[in-house]
Amino acid sequence: MKILALAAMLLPLAGAATAACPDASLMRNAARGWIAGQRLPDPLVKTVPDGECAYALFRSVLEAELGAPVGVKVGFTSRPAQEKFGIDAPVAGALFAPMLLPDGARVSMKGSRNPFYEADLIVTVGDSAIMRATSREEVAAALSDLRPFIELPDLALQQGVVPTGPLMAAYGVTPWRGVLGSGIRIADLEDPVADLAALTVELRADGASVDSGTGKMLLGHPLDVVLWLVEKGGYDLKPGSVISLGSLSALHPAAGQRIEARYRVGGRSMQVGAMLVP
Repeated sequence: MKILALAAMLLPLAGAATAACPDASLMRNAARGWIAGQRLPDPLVKTVPDGECAYALFRSVLEAELGAPVGVKVGFTSRPAQEKFGIDAPVAGALFAPMLLPDGARVSMKGSRNPFYEADLIVTVGDSAIMRATSREEVAAALSDLRPFIELPDLALQQGVVPTGPLMAAYGVTPWRGVLGSGIRIADLEDPVADLAALTVELRADGASVDSGTGKMLLGHPLDVVLWLVEKGGYDLKPGSVISLGSLSALHPAAGQRIEARYRVGGRSMQVGAMLVP
């Protein structure tokens, strides 16, 4: 399915009016450097609202260079991840078309700085009524499909910089690349809510199983990630926009290996793979 670019997607800036934003030139220069392959500096943000304010500056440069966002990445959708980074809720950032690669892609690691891979899951918005959804059933009715997704985040921080929740918010949860496979239409699931709750995934590298996960890892239910995003506000979710729901596995260092994620949902299977080239 062709991914449709969003005309406008505004960064959630709840509390931004009182946030302690870093210097605008620091974040804009950081974005230009990141595009050029450099590492990211420490913006010295102390809270997630501070980080979101910083990200608005960072993202403005990405939009100028990469085009309008095509979707949203939601990170820290598990309690262990939140505790590890000292926050109590997920964090979101924009996804851009150059970040999303097709199933079977050969992905060069040369453009990355500290890359990882993980099993993820993407849903595609089918109806703008999703912006008014208040239940899992309403979210499911407003989605067109779910798709297998291996994310390749790049924790591209300068040496010695310690990643925290606020810092990750300042850089939109550090997306870099991801490999997106063909999925399953929501309408083809007998009971989308129950089927997504029971979703499983196996992550493989060079033919060996390295990890596994379930839908419960995503805020307890994959559709609850979308509900969180809608409730938080700030992102205009339109038909064709994609939402990366978060980690269904641990992060694994990305080097030169063949990776694959295999999913089971509602009695159906889907999979996606890529060759990581050093």
